[in-house]
Amino acid sequence: MTSAGQNTGKLAVRVLVGAVLGILTGLVIGDYASYFEFLGKAYVQLLAMCVYPYLVASLLHGLGKMDSPTAKLMFKRGWFVFVLAWVIILAAMMLLSLVFPKPLAPVSIINDASKKGVDMVSVFVPGNIFSDISKNYIPAVVAFTLLYGVAIQRVSHKDTLLDIMETIKTASLTIWNWVVVVAPLGVFALFANVTGTMMMTEIEGLLLYIIVFLAGSALFTFWILPILITSLVPLKYRELMKELEGAFILALVTTLSVVALPIITQAIEKFLSDRKINDNRMKDVIGTNISLAYPFAQLGNLGVLLFIYFCSFFYKIDFGLIQKILLPPLTLISTIGTPSAAVNSINILSVVFKLPPGTEDLYAATTIFTRYGQVALSVMGFVFTALLATFSFYGQLKFNPVKFFTSLAGGLIVLVAFTLVLRAFSPELFLERNRPYLQYRLPRELTESVSAVVYRPGQARPQTDHDSAAHFRLDHIRRTGVLQVGYNAGIIPFCYFNEFGELVGYDVENMYHLARDLNVKLQFIPFQWGGMEDDLVNHEFDIAIGGIFVTNERLQALPATRPYFQSPLALLARGAIAGELTTREKVLGNTKYSVGTFTSPVLIRISNVLFPENHKVLLDNYFELASRTDIDFVIWTFEQAKAYAMSHPGFTAVIPADFGNPLLIAYFMPPDALPLVRYMDYWLQIKDTEGTTAMLKKRWMEGVQTRSKDHRWCLVRDVFHWVKN
Repeated sequence: MTSAGQNTGKLAVRVLVGAVLGILTGLVIGDYASYFEFLGKAYVQLLAMCVYPYLVASLLHGLGKMDSPTAKLMFKRGWFVFVLAWVIILAAMMLLSLVFPKPLAPVSIINDASKKGVDMVSVFVPGNIFSDISKNYIPAVVAFTLLYGVAIQRVSHKDTLLDIMETIKTASLTIWNWVVVVAPLGVFALFANVTGTMMMTEIEGLLLYIIVFLAGSALFTFWILPILITSLVPLKYRELMKELEGAFILALVTTLSVVALPIITQAIEKFLSDRKINDNRMKDVIGTNISLAYPFAQLGNLGVLLFIYFCSFFYKIDFGLIQKILLPPLTLISTIGTPSAAVNSINILSVVFKLPPGTEDLYAATTIFTRYGQVALSVMGFVFTALLATFSFYGQLKFNPVKFFTSLAGGLIVLVAFTLVLRAFSPELFLERNRPYLQYRLPRELTESVSAVVYRPGQARPQTDHDSAAHFRLDHIRRTGVLQVGYNAGIIPFCYFNEFGELVGYDVENMYHLARDLNVKLQFIPFQWGGMEDDLVNHEFDIAIGGIFVTNERLQALPATRPYFQSPLALLARGAIAGELTTREKVLGNTKYSVGTFTSPVLIRISNVLFPENHKVLLDNYFELASRTDIDFVIWTFEQAKAYAMSHPGFTAVIPADFGNPLLIAYFMPPDALPLVRYMDYWLQIKDTEGTTAMLKKRWMEGVQTRSKDHRWCLVRDVFHWVKN
């Protein structure tokens, strides 16, 4: 091994020690390891700081220094290597996607909704290069450098500019070397924070995708692609992987593929020198190929294709034939750029394939684990493309068809076997976890700050003061120190019981925030919809929650807050017939279907008006719908229907075109509670301003569970009991 390789090996060992110590520290001190987060973040940002200057300077210097014939020869002999890499990985991801079962029914069909498109021109065509860099439009940045690099070839007086580019490139590598010196400390902080704060509940529903991606990326990183390289160039597998050992260790423990580039460059130079290939163009050819590999061979980013297919299963969206044809070429967007470009491509693809809001957050949740496979596969992608393109430029490719097709066939057999096995066992191992709303919980830091009692339906209610004179409601709440909240638990996602038996939902969490701000205790008291108004008039509780619709009749009898939410009227239908209910005319003309209606006066009246001739079935709770085969669809609001469909496969929330006005939702209070109503209106406005409302909507309406500050298991708290909380 060269001196540089020995130094890299020593650094890799120190970095591994830092990673192990970080993991142990996280296990010992748990979420206290979050104090190390700033160190890890600073380390990552310092490494990332060099990426753009290195990328731009390398391409401009490498291309600009070449003459046109050399550049054309590089392109002629190297383009197929990139295409080969893309085709192999895309095909593998499509094969692995067969692990995910075909969705029983889409979660939602929206015919009158529109989504903002993506400005594809700005993503790919350079305009303001500084704006493109700030927005992370890597394709545009690369296009800019390629155009200028080729143009500089035709400029006669360019030595000064090329010297500047060489200086920037060298300075970037120098800074990188400075930062890498403290790599063990930075890696320690990164691993301590992740190990100490990561909660398994955050990724339970995503385990299937995580396992499939990690297994597939490991197979291609450490077997298939290296074997393919050795079938095309005169290298042995052990020789190749030994020189790249440091590159993989550094990239994996830092989760930054860019840190591998200098080591890969050194390895390619050594391979060429060992084979007596050395001319005055070698460093420029290698540097240019490396610079092209970084933005164009981020093969780990192509896992986006697998993720989009996972979203099809997770969100129950069945892609059509045209979408399936478009997905692979569109996924190539993700491999043009940096690892973070994958997030940008998720944004683009979610628009094209009509994925729901929160898709980017779902992808971000998986990267806790998948980034290791993503980085490893990208590093091997750099090696595959830069090494083969360089050897091809010098005419040193020696195609071994037996070895090439044998390695491909062997990899294919392993992939098929892995896919079939996991497809067979996935229902028992993973699919039961894919019930998002039924697993959602209130943030622990919120519930621990408020004393709350939930009275179940059928359980005796707490004793209340029925003297109306005593119920100047806001003063009464402050005097007693108790906020009594009436609820109906059948209204997902506003108020319902999760699979852990906990009362959760948008309104429930909002009441915890209200009780904390009032510094009072909470009592949740159940009510039936038919008796809600009488309960409020009789002061059985102070406020009623549960996605309550605003109607003229209710407003005449009870005071209410300003509407805090509005939702389109929708149908919750069985997936088999959802496609027949996409317009108002289709819905009103389908008298053959039986209509289920929740025992809400508002929904009963709407059902009678819209479906006078349909058979109707009253339901005390929409959770009964899963077992009621005599009901074809029910009327509900879109957010409620979508939340139900996400947790109950086989149902679809449909917003028919021109179906009607949205329904307004508010909190209702007793007739003498006007001071409380005014307080609630101001309080809701404050929650809007400080961002609490947006957070609640993201969590419960979009189904994106933001991270809770629950304590993670650790030795100092749960074993030694040195700390209590």
